[in-house]
Amino acid sequence: MRGSSERAHQVVLAALTDEAATTSDLYDRVGYMTLVRVGLVDFRAFREVLSGLERRRLAERIEGAADQGSLWRLPSPDAAA
Repeated sequence: MRGSSERAHQVVLAALTDEAATTSDLYDRVGYMTLVRVGLVDFRAFREVLSGLERRRLAERIEGAADQGSLWRLPSPDAAA
């Protein structure tokens, strides 16, 4: 299971860019077939992977407007310092 979990993290990380995107946008960007392949069709599981990337400092979460929820992007160079 560890390998599939790491693969899920890699897939979600590859969807992140410097531009902030909502969780839903990232979910759509990954695509349904890939989500099935890495076991992330459950939206909660997808969000958990994003949170894991944030804990590892591989993703940055930005609080969006109330109707947007969290926005995600690759960490800014300032955040790494």
